[in-house]
Amino acid sequence: MGQSDGFGLHIEFANHVLARSVDLAPSGRDDLQVKLPAPPEMVRGALELTRLSEGVGYGRWACDDVLEQTSMDTELPPDYLAFPFHLLPEPITVTIVGREQPILLARTESYILGPLAAGTQTLHPGVSVHQTCMFLNSQVIESCFSDSRVALPAAVKRAFTHADSEPFCLRGCTTTAMGLALRQMLTCSLRGPLARLYLEAKVLEIAALRLTQLGSGPGPRKPLVLMRSDVDRLEEARQILAACYEEPPSIIDLSLAVGLNRTKLKAGFKARFGTTIFGYIRAQRMRRALLLLRDGKCNVGEAAAVVGYNSLSAFAAAFK
Repeated sequence: MGQSDGFGLHIEFANHVLARSVDLAPSGRDDLQVKLPAPPEMVRGALELTRLSEGVGYGRWACDDVLEQTSMDTELPPDYLAFPFHLLPEPITVTIVGREQPILLARTESYILGPLAAGTQTLHPGVSVHQTCMFLNSQVIESCFSDSRVALPAAVKRAFTHADSEPFCLRGCTTTAMGLALRQMLTCSLRGPLARLYLEAKVLEIAALRLTQLGSGPGPRKPLVLMRSDVDRLEEARQILAACYEEPPSIIDLSLAVGLNRTKLKAGFKARFGTTIFGYIRAQRMRRALLLLRDGKCNVGEAAAVVGYNSLSAFAAAFK
């Protein structure tokens, strides 16, 4: 699975297969997103899968009602960990194949599942289910720890090296920081490549916050040291973003292009240029919007759409 350009997710809803090996193209968020058709048993609901970059994606699942009690079976792809979050106050239970006890999904709890974990949710008439789930493959997770020169937690290492034993499942808590990042994801008013870059950063942030709970966090932050070669690579990254801010690369692709790990790229970019990568791209887009408005070539709504905003209020806030 690690060699694929997308990720596969096997889903069956009351024995109707909704998705098997969903491979998503790497050209932009609109093309990366797959909206799966609702089965006939569902009164109101939807399921979306989005691939943001190599090894990084997420899914959103909502069911407001079903005609009769039914089940939803989901199998995670190989080589991936999943970070599911239940978004409603009423908790639900999920049965994991190979585990004696079901797990309880509540808004205050967080789980790490996979690889190849298979679970079943029972859906009842009148009971809503809203969930968001992050997907990261082993290469991304390992590089996140190696970038910070921190050993991969033993629990996570076991998930990938003992896939034939009891399904991997780690329980934790949903922190305030995770909740904020989730709300920012769900209310994202951006579109196109800018949305992809923003959402990729949020998925990585949420996963990092959850993995830090395993007791192998980075500890005290070390001073950032930039060599001359690092400065040159950061300048190269800035030039790449300046040239293609309308279709910016993902953070992972940018780090590979300039030869810096993600940690040094993000921290070094902010230290060198006084803003984040996302902030720099947004500033370039706002400059373009300003020129469009000054030249009278479009109105505010048209300018917002050109630079990747669906919401006028979000565009106005960014513009200020």
